Amino acid sequence: MTAATADPLVLARESQRRATRPEASVWVSASAGSGKTRVLTDRILSLLLDGNEPHKILCLTFTKAAAAEMANRLAERLAGWAIMDPADLESSLLELSGDLPSTERLQRARRLFAEVLDTAGGMKIQTIHAFCQALLARFPLEAGVAPNMQVMEEREAGELLDAARLRVLSEAGEGLLAEAMAELAAHAHELSFDELLRALIAERARLGQALRRLGGIEAAINELHRLLGAEPNEDPETLRRAGVTDGSFDRPGLRLFLDALKAGTETEGRKAALLEKWLAAPPEERLRRWSDYEALFLRKDGEVLARLLSKRAQESVPAALDAAQEEARRLQDLRGRVNATLVARANAALLRLGGAILEKYEGFKRARALFDYDDLILIARDLLTGEGAAAWVLYKLDGGVDHILIDEAQDTNPEQWQVIQALTGEFFAGEGAREDSRTLFVVGDAKQSIYS
Repeated sequence: MTAATADPLVLARESQRRATRPEASVWVSASAGSGKTRVLTDRILSLLLDGNEPHKILCLTFTKAAAAEMANRLAERLAGWAIMDPADLESSLLELSGDLPSTERLQRARRLFAEVLDTAGGMKIQTIHAFCQALLARFPLEAGVAPNMQVMEEREAGELLDAARLRVLSEAGEGLLAEAMAELAAHAHELSFDELLRALIAERARLGQALRRLGGIEAAINELHRLLGAEPNEDPETLRRAGVTDGSFDRPGLRLFLDALKAGTETEGRKAALLEKWLAAPPEERLRRWSDYEALFLRKDGEVLARLLSKRAQESVPAALDAAQEEARRLQDLRGRVNATLVARANAALLRLGGAILEKYEGFKRARALFDYDDLILIARDLLTGEGAAAWVLYKLDGGVDHILIDEAQDTNPEQWQVIQALTGEFFAGEGAREDSRTLFVVGDAKQSIYS
């Protein structure tokens, strides 16, 4: 390897050229500031120079700003080629592909600006939400939406969600919703309570899908309890209370443990005093001293103490260690059941309250004939993947898109990927894998992923 080719900038440019070759499907991992937009623009230019029609190239970006930036860069490059000095144009095309351009390629480069301008609707460089909106406008009957559908901006959708949340909270009154609010309030102060609801609402698409699959809120709550191993009618307080009543623990075994502690170190003597008071107390008092009692056997993380008894204490009452270990296992099991019940009840409350808010939000939207961005994705996904009209829609689209480019792929959520997979499914299978090259180009940075 020569000194020139070892230059990091030269190597990076060669990698970019390989990624922009129009005949290959490519996935690119690129960090912020490494030239992702440049590579995307070069890829589109290479596709156009290779003879691909502008209307058969679809570039999906994450934001409107990114789409505008891409469109502006492309227009600037094409306009420059149209009026560029011949030597400069040759140099620009050589820089793009690494190959000296032919006369035909130079002539095509000069025509591309006018060709793109003459393309009906212009180049398809848009957010995936804008693409889905255009798809539904093209196939409204198949999608089951009104042709004059109104799509809310994020600010409008946020305001409508806030209105739904306030309506549900203000009307909770008594019953299951009031109990859900009380349950959540016990675990979170006002600020984090609001954050919890907003976090759940942000996942409304996935929540709605899960609720539909499981059969509604109550079925989802039952499934939640089953997965956690919690009983629907149990509560943590009842479990703890049952764990301190006479007969729930091995009193003779704990007496052996107590005798061993008394014969041990000074620290064990203090533990013995605590245990003796706990055993002599009525159940209500034992419940109040639960944390102190549990600390005789378990660490804060729930693991059994590394040393339940000193050597001297063990030797004084040989059977005491087995009794202490048995009680430690009982307490571990009880703590697990209590924690499972706590988690199940808190999440059930969140599901119940969140479900009511989403139901109210959906009602507001239906009354106003409105759609949000999540609706666009979900309806488009169902249109492209469902039974019935999906085959017809994909057939109509199959002749209209040959190359798909995805920007900021790390921020494309699972539902959006399902739309993309439906679009590209015919690229590489059966009749769809026709002689013309059909490609998928994806660029992103997994380290920045908001979906991990």
